[in-house]
Amino acid sequence: MKTSACLLILVCGLMASIPTSAQVTAIDLSDTTVFAAKLDRLRQRYHIPSLSIGIVHGKRLVWHKGLGYADIVNKIVPDEHTVYHLASVTKTFGAIILMQLVEAGKVSLDDPVTKYGINLGARWGNDPRIKVRHLLTHTAQGNALNGYKPGYSFMYNGDMYGQLKQVIEQGSGQPFGQLLTQNVLLPLRLQYTAPNLADTADFARMGYNRTDFGKRVARAYDWQHNQLVSVDYPTYFGPSAGLMSCVLDLAAYSNAIDNKLFLKPETWDRMFTATVSPKGKTLPYGLGWFVQHQKGVKLLWHTGWWTGNSSLLVKVPEKDLTFIILANSQDLSRPFYAKFDFFRTNPKLQKDLRASDFGKAFLDQFVGKL
Repeated sequence: MKTSACLLILVCGLMASIPTSAQVTAIDLSDTTVFAAKLDRLRQRYHIPSLSIGIVHGKRLVWHKGLGYADIVNKIVPDEHTVYHLASVTKTFGAIILMQLVEAGKVSLDDPVTKYGINLGARWGNDPRIKVRHLLTHTAQGNALNGYKPGYSFMYNGDMYGQLKQVIEQGSGQPFGQLLTQNVLLPLRLQYTAPNLADTADFARMGYNRTDFGKRVARAYDWQHNQLVSVDYPTYFGPSAGLMSCVLDLAAYSNAIDNKLFLKPETWDRMFTATVSPKGKTLPYGLGWFVQHQKGVKLLWHTGWWTGNSSLLVKVPEKDLTFIILANSQDLSRPFYAKFDFFRTNPKLQKDLRASDFGKAFLDQFVGKL
């Protein structure tokens, strides 16, 4: 049987196991009313118009909730089908495409970025010591303490991560949008996931009716001068940001990861292993994911933050648990970017999931006081 046919069978079984109603599971769902109320208080504190939330357990979307309004003027209440821009959660998808090329021998993580014509500018320029893996792990820049050598320190940089598009397209000979849709999105039969509406060519690859899809997208807002104002979403789409999705589809995506689809099991293990510097220091990022251990519990997560949108995707493998929360303003993820370390090398709070009140609320409720 061809690989694509095998994948289709696996995906069909996967999708069949994702009902949208809560079911009895091993986790305690008895006080989700209290949990929802806590999240709603946080939503109001952070001036977020709309939240769509989901919890996946046992390969099922066991709980979901919409809070606030996806469109304030028309008072549209969000649900698990409401579409949001994912911002940097897109990086987890981009990493899959890159690692597929690595598995196929078309790209090596040890390729110098200069092989793909990448010039990072500033002091890094076209330094041949900077490898593809450094872009993927946010370790390209270094800092003043190590002479700005790549690989030694973590410095989150979405723009540099976005340069992986050039690596992917030169290595494959195909557009990134085409690879993502044909290799991941279409096989999963996602209902409301697509490249940025503003990217007409890549959005069209999903075959959706553009007008109907647009009606499902939460309106973008920002808190300015003590009031919510409507803003425009960014127009970019690439490996670092620009994908649009909903809670239900991200539940299917999470299950595909748990079932180790799209990549070899050993590749998934590499992606979910924290990067180690040449001096043996464990850094907070793997290949496209934050990797964090709290009291022996492994947390895999990614935040997204951009104009009019923010998101958080958290996986707790040992508990078979995933938390999805999407917002139509920046403020769900703002705490991750609130402070900088002394050398201004990276957002200090971005290393710890508990920097987010929403992430902390989830962990306290379903994982324990970590």
